[in-house]
Amino acid sequence: MRACGKYFLLLIASLLPAWAGSASAEEYAPSPIRYLAFQIFTGGLDSNEMRLNFPPLPEDLRKTVGDLQDRIGLNGSASRKLGFVVGPLSFDHTDDQVRVMIAAAFDVALETGVAVGFHLDDSMFWGRLKELNTVDSVEWLDWNRTSNTGRRLEWSPTPAKIMPQLCVNSRAVKAAVSKRAALIGAEVARGIAKLTAAGRSELFLGVIAGWETQIGRDFDTGGYPGYCALTNAGFSAANPPADMDAALCRIVREFAGFWARSLVESGVPKGKVYSHIAFQSATAYTMARRVNPAAAAVSYLEVIHWTPPETAFCDFCVPGLTTYPQPGHLEQWREELKKHGDPAWASCEGTAVDPAEAGRTSGAVDMEGYLGNLFNHGAILVNVFGWGVGNSANPFRRVAESQNALAAYRKFLRGEELREAPLPIPRIPPADLPDKIHKIQAALPGWVSAHGAARVKPLMEELDAALKDHRFDDAAKEADAILKLLSDGSPL
Repeated sequence: MRACGKYFLLLIASLLPAWAGSASAEEYAPSPIRYLAFQIFTGGLDSNEMRLNFPPLPEDLRKTVGDLQDRIGLNGSASRKLGFVVGPLSFDHTDDQVRVMIAAAFDVALETGVAVGFHLDDSMFWGRLKELNTVDSVEWLDWNRTSNTGRRLEWSPTPAKIMPQLCVNSRAVKAAVSKRAALIGAEVARGIAKLTAAGRSELFLGVIAGWETQIGRDFDTGGYPGYCALTNAGFSAANPPADMDAALCRIVREFAGFWARSLVESGVPKGKVYSHIAFQSATAYTMARRVNPAAAAVSYLEVIHWTPPETAFCDFCVPGLTTYPQPGHLEQWREELKKHGDPAWASCEGTAVDPAEAGRTSGAVDMEGYLGNLFNHGAILVNVFGWGVGNSANPFRRVAESQNALAAYRKFLRGEELREAPLPIPRIPPADLPDKIHKIQAALPGWVSAHGAARVKPLMEELDAALKDHRFDDAAKEADAILKLLSDGSPL
């Protein structure tokens, strides 16, 4: 869930406060209808990990969708539709819970005329399936079959620990995927039949097959697993892949494709299944390395959990990804789309603010421009995060429900042309800033031991704030002031 701090935040050590065969379902091209949808979270139900990481399912889904409909005031037209997306549907939901949620959502779509879709968690929340908690189904941290301790979710300032990362190509995990996809496919097919009988087949917008598919990082060690999947792919310590990152990218892509194919073969129409990956832009990664050269020890593909843009493309899916405003992100995605012939695609998660900037009043961009950057460039689905989430101070809710945003939604649904927003411009740190920071890190402990922290603390806090806001020129000035204080000990 990118709505909470997935992109890099720069920290100054611990001394700072925080520095794919044929398908059985009908095969057709993606719908010419474009959907503006809003994520409705399903909550944890019987899963403690989900309760801690997601808002609960609304007590009255019909009322929630009705409120969305009333405040926007339009359902759209023949080619543009308002929609809602229920999810995540996870392994931690029982079969009966999934059946009830899918059936209820289709009923709400028929009652309101608002299109419905579903969003799946592909591998994060699976604790109910005890049979997967084995060394052969949980990902390893090395060739010695050391199981990972738990997956690290960086969805908030304090990372959360959830179930261990699954070995995505293990026999048991693939069997669990096939079984759950069969259930979802059958229930979705039943719902589509109900819509079709009422002459409203356009009210099914699709299934998002994944909640940012990836091989997640280990919580306790911070390490990057993947050795179980590599072993299943035929590699070993004696026979490692020539390119470890490329091999893991291929494995993640195959897992996304397996989910998509399983859903299509179980009853979800081809063209209505979307992959969902997420990646930090190469530009953002380069910026992070510029500030902290030590970050170069971790490769770009490791940082993005082996989900470069090409991972979103599979034979049975419409490519989809997370889209928050970030320097270089849309440019990189558009280049990948060109390589594949500019197909239709989906924004499966996002809103008009970068999570790394969400705490700043200037962090949001214009909603119309955000939507224009997506719909004007081939998106057939945009799934907005933030509506109804948390209290009124939640920055993602403020952005999603603002008057500016409501006007943009209406403009799109009326069929009017959306203007675009300027793409975020990278703010590159001065070349000598990393060296200054390293000098501060080296000298600060001894200085604090001799003089105390009172004089340097406010300067360090200003430096921290400037770095987090990407005000790199201000950060350089603060670093100079700190170095002066550390060098002569005089008050500033």
